[in-house]
Amino acid sequence: MPVIVLNINQGSDGDGRRRPKTDDYTRNDDHWLDRMGEVWAKHQHIAQPGNTYRLDRLPDGYGGYERRRGDSKHVDRYVHGHIRGPARSVPDFTEHFLHLMDYGNAVACTCKLCYGGSRSTNKMISGAQSVAGSTRSGSPTGPSAHFPQPKKSVGRPPNAKPVPYQYPHDQQPPPQIRQRQVDEEGTPDALRQLLDKLKAAGEEGKVDERIIESMSPDWRAGHSMLMQSLKECAELPGYMPRAGELVLFVRNLSVDDSLGWDEAKRTWRVINGGVWAETPLWEAGVVAQLPTEPISARDLLGVPEDKQKSVIEAGFRIEPMSQPNSMTKTLTKQHKYVHLHAIRPLASWKDCMGSLAEADWHATVRNALMAVSSFCVLGRYHFKGAWPEATIFAHGIYIGAELLCIGDTVRLQHKGPQPDIASEVMIITAIKIRIVNLDEANDDDQDSGLPYATCTHVSGRAFTRDPRRSFDGIGSGTWYHISDPKKSKARLEVPFQRVAGRWFESVATKAWYTPPKNAAPPSAFQAVNARPAIKVNDNDMPSDVSFSLAEILEARTFSQNHDSRIDRANGKTWFWADTRVQQLDLHEINGTYVGVKDDTRSKEQMSDWRKALKALDGRQGGIEEYHAAREQRELAQAKRKSELAASESGLVAGGVQTMGEQSSGGDEDETQEDEIDEAAGGEAMEVDVIVPVAPAARMDIDDDDEDSESAGDALAAFKAAPTARKIPEVIELDDDDD
Repeated sequence: MPVIVLNINQGSDGDGRRRPKTDDYTRNDDHWLDRMGEVWAKHQHIAQPGNTYRLDRLPDGYGGYERRRGDSKHVDRYVHGHIRGPARSVPDFTEHFLHLMDYGNAVACTCKLCYGGSRSTNKMISGAQSVAGSTRSGSPTGPSAHFPQPKKSVGRPPNAKPVPYQYPHDQQPPPQIRQRQVDEEGTPDALRQLLDKLKAAGEEGKVDERIIESMSPDWRAGHSMLMQSLKECAELPGYMPRAGELVLFVRNLSVDDSLGWDEAKRTWRVINGGVWAETPLWEAGVVAQLPTEPISARDLLGVPEDKQKSVIEAGFRIEPMSQPNSMTKTLTKQHKYVHLHAIRPLASWKDCMGSLAEADWHATVRNALMAVSSFCVLGRYHFKGAWPEATIFAHGIYIGAELLCIGDTVRLQHKGPQPDIASEVMIITAIKIRIVNLDEANDDDQDSGLPYATCTHVSGRAFTRDPRRSFDGIGSGTWYHISDPKKSKARLEVPFQRVAGRWFESVATKAWYTPPKNAAPPSAFQAVNARPAIKVNDNDMPSDVSFSLAEILEARTFSQNHDSRIDRANGKTWFWADTRVQQLDLHEINGTYVGVKDDTRSKEQMSDWRKALKALDGRQGGIEEYHAAREQRELAQAKRKSELAASESGLVAGGVQTMGEQSSGGDEDETQEDEIDEAAGGEAMEVDVIVPVAPAARMDIDDDDEDSESAGDALAAFKAAPTARKIPEVIELDDDDD
């Protein structure tokens, strides 16, 4: 029977000075290396029948010791090195060992060694520190423009590990004495305060307010940046990767190389000098930085001549995806700047892998697929409730690989027997977290009481190609309204799981999946000037609504089977993260430590920042000056965006001009106010069954923003918008098309 030696992760709390106090023990690690090897293999989902697994070593500072009981054959075996004493059995050591492997230290470990007593008692003790689902995110003090997101959320799995302050090994944590309705860092919880206000209003009262977290350093420093970033996302072409998204990329393409679709092999191959070359090696990674130069449709086909000098300015910085829930993150440091033509959405992973067996995939591909069945909500800006229910409105949601924002056109998965076929699209007008059963829940989220329930929904104006799903067959061409077009407030609302991702423009899928004619020379292929135009119509549309839907569903199944963070024991199929950093289990981005590796967020530092905010707001006119400055920044950003669009420069303008047309525009305030008005019961045309998907402890907050299009002719707006909603007749891809 083969013995497979497994290397353990770095990180330990072991103390090599803590050893048996008598001389009748002998050092012997073999028993524990064998037993914990089997445990570690199962935890990583790599155990195979017929194989035996063994650790290469025990965590630093730990050692196995044994002694025989008198003249008997019985041998007592212990693991020494823990501050609280030895582990006396494999089950006693297993939970602590796995926590060290997953997190690299003993912070927030609730095992028997760390707390003593039974495991059920330990869970009750840890309830004073956890929030049935909230942890310190470790977001930078000044949130990155590339990962703008709030710090906490709702709906974390009940077994999520909290990350409290780490005490020195020679000290014990003091009794948990804290102020109610603050998080573990002492920041007032604005959402819980709104829920308390709603409860105080009684059954006849209502609360309808913007969410403002004035005492949160994160919110004060980063909410405006976040809102501006989310606004711009929906205005960029759908094929352009967004910050924080997971994509597939080819690392070593030269400026003279291009990727051609090989119809026979059903995958992409490199073309160099007009000759088919090798099949590229695809990696998966996180988009860490966007280009500083404008992006247009011509970037899909190759590297334009004016962008060949600096890939750093014209390319995307991508950091390879490390394994979630692992302390080993060495891949992250192997970042690469790549041009758009060398990138594909993760939804196309099967086309990229071609006929490769899973064993031959780059490790990052498997790591990325593991995170597909996870999500987090960001950009929360409005609270509306009538006891015992409430709704939180947000501007963005990361579902698996993609970031979706208000204004995006997304594809919807069928509810019937053919889930891998889609015929419906939706223009998102609202992202909602519904909170229910408040009257049955405990009013303190950080104790061990019953939390309230939440579910995340997406709503918007929806269209279908299936006349049977339409409203009275009303439509235009092959597209039909799903809701009554005469009711401007009518929306389709669905659980987030039905959203299959963005609907990519046909210009992108045409560029990706059109085989080159006779392996034409790169110059002809890149510019696609050998043909006068690419015609796209309803009868021959490569950007089919079902594009890669089967692959997306297969990726979700892969994630559900391999991501250990999903609470499968309680029937969960998704991991609800606080932030994108936690969702992808990132430790470093753009050279800066984040998440569990961020050591700048001590309780003392957070307290100092809150004191500074209090001092600022305590000055005469302090808080008023803050809000006035915020409004001025928003006006300046809006003016700058308008100027960029007018001059056809910058990322936003480049995206708008890609399709050679202007947006239909509309009154953004009107649409979003409609959604908020409907939160207490409006004219939503269809709402799928609302099933609370995860218990919630609390949710995060962020800035305000409005929504997408006006309530005029929805179908006309659908066809006239600048991104995936457009069904163009002819698209020219000339060199001067910006």
